[in-house]
Amino acid sequence: MNNSNSQRTPLAGEGPRKTNPYATTHNRLAIAWKQRAATLPDEAREPGHYSHGDRLQGPYPVCLPLEYAAHNLLPEVRDGALALFAELDISWHDSVAGGPSNHLRDSQVQCVNALFAMVSDPDRLKRAFGRVVDIAEVFQIEDGRYLTFEYIGPTDYFGEGVRHGKEVGRRRGTNCTSVDAAFLFRSSTGVTELALVEWKFTESYLTAQDRDPASDAVRIGRYAEDLSAPDGPVRADVLPIELLLDEPFYQLMRQQLLAHRLEQAHAHGADVVRVLHVLSPDNTGYQDSLARPEHRAIGATVDEAWSKLLRAADRFVHIDPSVFLDPLITSEAYVDRYATSQSLDS
Repeated sequence: MNNSNSQRTPLAGEGPRKTNPYATTHNRLAIAWKQRAATLPDEAREPGHYSHGDRLQGPYPVCLPLEYAAHNLLPEVRDGALALFAELDISWHDSVAGGPSNHLRDSQVQCVNALFAMVSDPDRLKRAFGRVVDIAEVFQIEDGRYLTFEYIGPTDYFGEGVRHGKEVGRRRGTNCTSVDAAFLFRSSTGVTELALVEWKFTESYLTAQDRDPASDAVRIGRYAEDLSAPDGPVRADVLPIELLLDEPFYQLMRQQLLAHRLEQAHAHGADVVRVLHVLSPDNTGYQDSLARPEHRAIGATVDEAWSKLLRAADRFVHIDPSVFLDPLITSEAYVDRYATSQSLDS
């Protein structure tokens, strides 16, 4: 998963940048929630510095004070999620003191707030995802868990655990191809399927980033063979791999390659592996993330361009996150925090 706050709050002194209206709306919603939420201590309503990499930025109203970062997780989720991530050694993105980010638009946090109850409750999982995939029965994907987070698969297919010639291993949630969540199920026709859930909130990638040629060479070395395979999931004749190293295509490509490898290996006994991509249709900034002319030449939106790169359209499934604005799927607290119908009054 990428940095969850790609459309971040600008720093003082920076020049103008392209903005994402969807992120702007959710900034306002998050700030309003922060002021009214009965579950937050009064001290947590103050602006907070944003912990990003090794720098502190801000303070910003859309961030909790650092000492209250754990309150970014909803009360019914907080203790269980912190314990699970510690048990599985999962990295929190833009972590504060080993816990979650304090940025209220953090997509990893939103994902955990939405899905954590499904770890132990397969009925919620069926209600949420059964509208777009055929779920007859949910299986445990890990011992005692029907859903897990920051899934990377059992095998290092792309050599991502090797750096500078040394085996360093992989860690869930950082520096390797992962998806935000995963679950295993049987369809009504008896087919076992593995679902890889990628969760987007306010992400957008509106400006082409300068890339390091040495890093590009490493990435090409890892993924080029899978990309060029005649039975691979991504067409190599539409864009050269160098143009697939820009986000969001870099992540889309890697996750689809992972899904294909897992399907070939029948991981967890699965015959079919799909990427379920959670993204609001209102997030036009994400769809506008075609940073180079070559990207724009193959589609007017990211979805349109990506559809031309996919070989099998049914292996990539769109999920509208509005489905999670249902207390029977998530919780009243989740709906209160994330629904766009909530009041913007402080």
